[in-house]
Amino acid sequence: MKLNICLLASLLMFTSIGSFADVAVPYGEGSGKANFINNKKYPGIEEPLPIGPSSFRMVEDKIWIADGVSCKLMQFDNSGKLVSEFSIVPDGEKPYDIEEGGFPTLNYSIEDIAPVRGDYGAVVAWWISDSLNKKIYKFSTDGKKLAEIYNPEFVQPHRIEVGIGGHVFVTDMGKRKIFVFDGSAKFLYETAWEWSGFAVAGQDEKLYRLMFDNETKMHNLIATDLNGKVISGRPLKIINMLNPELWWVDEEKNECVITYTPQTGFEGKFIIVRVSLSGEVIASGEMTPPLVMNRFIDNLDYGDVFVGKANYNEAPNGKLEIIPFNMPSATK
Repeated sequence: MKLNICLLASLLMFTSIGSFADVAVPYGEGSGKANFINNKKYPGIEEPLPIGPSSFRMVEDKIWIADGVSCKLMQFDNSGKLVSEFSIVPDGEKPYDIEEGGFPTLNYSIEDIAPVRGDYGAVVAWWISDSLNKKIYKFSTDGKKLAEIYNPEFVQPHRIEVGIGGHVFVTDMGKRKIFVFDGSAKFLYETAWEWSGFAVAGQDEKLYRLMFDNETKMHNLIATDLNGKVISGRPLKIINMLNPELWWVDEEKNECVITYTPQTGFEGKFIIVRVSLSGEVIASGEMTPPLVMNRFIDNLDYGDVFVGKANYNEAPNGKLEIIPFNMPSATK
């Protein structure tokens, strides 16, 4: 697959924060609504945390949101209007059943979504992780199932990314590994993972991840090629970084974006940092993530940044919003 980078860049020039309206999705069941499970809807349920939309992605001039309960993908345009939606649940089946006690039991579960690019950068399909059934599905943008990946090593598929050449990268929470497949779903290799996010960048689809060094007590940014060979490693000059997550790497800007819990513990906010690929902190700030959302931050092809805003404990009150986020600026 070849990508016309110049044309893609010229198309993206017309997409900016100013051209996007906030997307506000009401809670509930039905078209254009975000389903949820909490104690208000099901009093006495023993779920320790509420469940709701799990992930969103910014692609081209659209926002895609994954509903983890109804197991569907919703597409909104840059005015916030619902354009389309499709379910990953086969015809004749339900995303969840209501048991005798009145509580729901999920049959499917969307953890994360990742776009597949075609010629000129257009999104032609989605890879979707289903942690409950330990599978990864590929769907066309109009909802046709194209393929699936099942690996007997999967325990809890979590977050996924797709490289520019179509390679699929899957993190597994239970296995503490990243599994790598080619575009035809052929397994290539696996590598260690520390629940610390990851990123795929460049024409050569390098895998970036964070690994903690017990001797230096520092996290290292590790880059691996498609053969599983480590090609670089740099210590990050950030002290006392708890529960870090790497979100993306921008090789052209020579930086990556990481969120982490401050040393004082989680009190509703994360620290967000821009870090050079040599390990120096460029800028840092704070952000308030929505509880239990897997992918709560995304960017528009390394441009404008958006975050989720939600409280699934309060549903059906409130709504899920996708809003612009101002990244911390470098101090001069």
